[in-house]
Amino acid sequence: MDKNTNNINKDIKKHLIISIIISVLFVVGIPILIVGATNSNYAVMGIGIAMVVIGFYGAPMMWVSYGNKRSLKNVVDSVMEDHLTTVGEIASQLQMRERPVRDLITTGLRKKYITGYIFSGSTLTPNQKEAPKKKISSNRCPNCGGALTEQANGYTCEYCGSHFKKE
Repeated sequence: MDKNTNNINKDIKKHLIISIIISVLFVVGIPILIVGATNSNYAVMGIGIAMVVIGFYGAPMMWVSYGNKRSLKNVVDSVMEDHLTTVGEIASQLQMRERPVRDLITTGLRKKYITGYIFSGSTLTPNQKEAPKKKISSNRCPNCGGALTEQANGYTCEYCGSHFKKE
């Protein structure tokens, strides 16, 4: 399981736990409210009211958020595991409309759940660009500061073993 999958799974798990807790607050808050009202204990009644209000308004919002995260994970899995690269393919696979799929791809790219692709608005293409090379300005390693040894094809750090190409 790669880092991107772990990140999205952590977010989904967090949303699920919060959704369950807020739902339980609503259910538990009702008897607490009743007990507080029958005993004229306003502090307990206030706690019950707060729990009911948080549960009543917060639970639906959190469950919708959880569902959105699950949809995002489905799109990310379609790209990263099934290697689908067009909005049409992904929408067809997941039985969704193209507009939400396009938005979910954009969100997945922005949150770094989808990596290694460039999105044109309708198609994902593999990113063929090479990572920028670190410039050697002295004979010190840019990674650790160790001494560099010049070789035929570049430089090698005597300390950390990093290799650098000549420019």
